[in-house]
Order: sequence, then structure tokens, then C-alpha cells
Amino acid sequence: MRLSLSVFLLALPLAAWAQTPLAGPGPSSPRASESAAPLTLNAALELALGANPDLSAAGRELEALDATITQAQARPNPELSALIEDTRRETRTTTLQLNQPIELGGKRGARIEAAERGRDAASLELEAKRAEIRAAVTAAFFDVLVAQERLRLAQAPVAIAPLAFGSLADRTPGVELFQIVQTAPTTLRVRLHAMAGTDPDRVWQAVQGEIARLLADHKLGHVAVERAEEPPQQSPGGKVRMVIRQGH
Repeated sequence: MRLSLSVFLLALPLAAWAQTPLAGPGPSSPRASESAAPLTLNAALELALGANPDLSAAGRELEALDATITQAQARPNPELSALIEDTRRETRTTTLQLNQPIELGGKRGARIEAAERGRDAASLELEAKRAEIRAAVTAAFFDVLVAQERLRLAQAPVAIAPLAFGSLADRTPGVELFQIVQTAPTTLRVRLHAMAGTDPDRVWQAVQGEIARLLADHKLGHVAVERAEEPPQQSPGGKVRMVIRQGH
């Protein structure tokens, strides 16, 4: 319901009604620059949250909804109208009408509540997007850590004393000559010469099992063990070295 206030005036001083200006968006947060230091989880989260276009758009939408609350809180502006009756100067009547709409029935409160609900829904959606990005970045971060550790282990040389391999050969039945060649950081090639009268395949299976247990005891279960076709080879001095590294 609107009530109109009509005023007939001979002279009307005009007043200015100013609306509260809408606050513009503040300066955006500067993106973290890449550095040579290792990337931490917090830094990765900050970069992902700061550079995500969906979050940026949702943030601007939230700012726009904050403005709708300010607009909903504003009361209706007065209305000024003029009415001229008769065209002759002597009998002409000029009427100035000032109308002030007055909202009844809780319309203003309902309008504000609707705007606030819209803002709250957008805020929840923004937080849900942030949580989703945090979860994805955290999972990817630890996936990379696992991959890096696997790569480090794969590139790390096998560090076991030759004496350990020598005792392995002594306690494995059927082994006459035994030689391990490290062909890659995580690959061992076993040259084996079984004793006469033994099954070479059974001897190999026993040797392979002993090597696997030895590697597992030294946290080197990722190292591959291969069976060589060639027999153990002598060094230029005529000796058969127990453990050699290819290229040395």
C-alpha cells in the first residue's frame, strides 16, 4: 500500500536526496611468485586458490550480492511532479506534488531477508568450491611426493656390502660360482654357475629368493633382480669378483 502526500506550494525549496554509493571491489590479492625453494602444501594451496577463475568469479558474485543487500535496505525515493492547469497567465494554476511512498506489510524486511538469503547461499557455494579445490590440491600434492620418493628410490644405487652377497652364496646349496652385476641404479643382473648334478633352475630360484630377502631387509624391495644368460666373468687379473658395477 502507498500513501501519497500532496502539497500545494507557491515556492518549493528543492533538497537533494543522495543514495549511498556502492563500494567498489578492493584490490585483488597479489599472486605468490614462484621461487626456487621447494613448494610447500600451504604455498600450493595459496597458488591454487588465488589463480582459480571459478573462485574469482564466485567472489565477484558475492560482492554483487552484498550490494543487493545495501540496495534492499534503501527506502523508496520521494517523487516530485508538476501539474499546470489552463494556458492563460491570469487563470493558470501550477501544482507541485511531492509523493513519498511508504512500504507497509513488512515489504522492506522481506526484501532485505531475501537478499541476505541469496548472499548466504552464494557464500556457502564459494566455501564448497574452496574446500573442493583444497582437497584436490592436497591429494595431488601428496601424489607428487609419493612419485618423487619413488623416483629417488629408483635412482638411488644399491648399497649393500659385497660380503652380504658372499654369505648368501655360501648358504645357498648348488652354487659354484656367483656374480652380481649392477646394470642400473635399481637393477641387478645375476650371473650364476650351478654345481654339476644340480638343477640350474632350482638353484636360480633359491638364489633369487635369498637376494629378494636380503634386499627387503635393507629396504630395497623395489630393486629388480634379473637372471643372466652368461656365466660369471673373470676380471683382467683372472679373478671372479662377487659384485661389480657395469661400466667399472
